Amino acid sequence: MDVATIITLIISALTIFAGGAWFKAKGKLTQVKDLGKEAVDVLIAAVNAVEDNKITQEETEIIKKEALEAASAFKRLIGKTA
Repeated sequence: MDVATIITLIISALTIFAGGAWFKAKGKLTQVKDLGKEAVDVLIAAVNAVEDNKITQEETEIIKKEALEAASAFKRLIGKTA
């Protein structure tokens, strides 16, 4: 085996490793984005609920639903089943 072949094999291995690392990082970044979106949805629901200085049962259910979605997104991010 000559030097050029060894270098080619090393570069190929590094490329495969980098591609796998990027794929994993991209997945985590997507999960962070999803968590951020869900957190914003909780805040929007809460702000909408308190705008008239009273929170109805329907508004409470909306906030609860959005909070559960945010919790689920967080569990996916940290690797727990959601």
